[in-house]
Amino acid sequence: MKKLSLLSIVMSLFFAFSFVSCVSTEEIAVQAEPAGSEEKAEIARQDKQKPVATFEISFAEKLQKLLKEGKINEAIDLFDELPAKYEDDVDMQFLLASLLVSAGRLEEAETQTEKLLTLAPENQDVLMLSVMLAKAGGNTAKKSAAIKQLLASNPNHPEANVELAQEQMLRRNYKLAKTYYERSLKGDPENVDALSGYGQVLYYTGDDKASKAAFKKVLEKDPENSFAYSYLGKLAAEEENYKVATDNIEKALELNPDVFDYWMDYGQYMRYRGKFKEAEEAWINAKNLEPDYFLGYAFLAGLYDEQNRFAEALQMYRKVIELNPKYYFAYESLGMFAWHEKNYQEARAGFEKAFEANKKNISYPLMIAATYLKENKTKEAKAFLSKVMRNRDTSSVEYAMLRLYYDFLNDRQVIQKVMNTSDRNLRGKMLYYLGLFYEINGNDVLSEKYYTDVLNLNSPMFFEYRLAEWAVLKTEK
Repeated sequence: MKKLSLLSIVMSLFFAFSFVSCVSTEEIAVQAEPAGSEEKAEIARQDKQKPVATFEISFAEKLQKLLKEGKINEAIDLFDELPAKYEDDVDMQFLLASLLVSAGRLEEAETQTEKLLTLAPENQDVLMLSVMLAKAGGNTAKKSAAIKQLLASNPNHPEANVELAQEQMLRRNYKLAKTYYERSLKGDPENVDALSGYGQVLYYTGDDKASKAAFKKVLEKDPENSFAYSYLGKLAAEEENYKVATDNIEKALELNPDVFDYWMDYGQYMRYRGKFKEAEEAWINAKNLEPDYFLGYAFLAGLYDEQNRFAEALQMYRKVIELNPKYYFAYESLGMFAWHEKNYQEARAGFEKAFEANKKNISYPLMIAATYLKENKTKEAKAFLSKVMRNRDTSSVEYAMLRLYYDFLNDRQVIQKVMNTSDRNLRGKMLYYLGLFYEINGNDVLSEKYYTDVLNLNSPMFFEYRLAEWAVLKTEK
């Protein structure tokens, strides 16, 4: 089904009706001349220039006016006025079906399409409309049957292949999606949907040069295609040309400001350019567009974290987890910022969820134990640690640290194990937990020493580095 607007269809009908009417007028004029009257011939010549006000022209004019005003349902009502001779007119009935789809009246559109399939079972536009309706209704069997029928007569049917390609894109089967887009373009090299999808799949498969060429061709055919501008922005960002990326995404937003992904991309480009306020505003717009989707909140949380706006970051991470409890990356951050706000119960809940997702990370059980100890819940800490220490290598530094938090004994032996640890990141983590152990026990001198040792590593590859920073800043105040 060609991507013509309903208004353009109506205009085509209008001109077709006008042409028929003018021909009829000419025929009348020509027939008038043999009457032998010069006066009648002159009247006929004048009438040649006047269109006859037929029903068809009047209908097309009314339809055009209503569609310009956005009154689709009223336009549909006009079809009740059609003479009986149009009852089986495929073009007119197809226009009605298209209007019903645009109005969201899908059940009526489906009934109308079934009628059309009876009138013209091989008509490819009608079959494609059937595909779209089956897709909207979730009828995959009917959709597949219609596509199969389309491709049987035309293997390179543009729209049918685009539909198959989009299915594969959702499955991330980019190789097969690319094949379908190529078939579509073989059938219609100018098809904007096929060009757009082809550009997208090339982007995902790393062929940036060909992707850029495809999207530039889209804009040649459709200069107001916001999707093409958005991907030209992504391609520029891949080259770290964030000014060009910004120019393209701003054009996309100018054309279509209600797209979540555009605002997300805009925020990232602003962030990379150091324009944090603009990045924040972009991501706020994104989350406002899709308030039930977690990603906008996650990006804002990261931005607030970077700007040391800890309470706001915590608020955003709470929202992320509320909307997507399976997004386990957020639980560590929730635990961190709740810890910063001295909300130890919430911090513990966050680290417990993180520990459920990653049992091998020694940081989480140690932080859980620390939250209990901060609340003077020694009994609960011991009960938790006794379970965690089971089946662990008793010679490991991790076991030694768990044991230290369990019974508060042999800290010098633990220090020796930590200092002998060759893994830089693991040693950094363990230095933090030494500092935290001494903080919990009121030894501010030793706690500050080990926190400072963590910071001297200059390798913040673990979240405890941030906690050490906060602890040192607290002691300096």
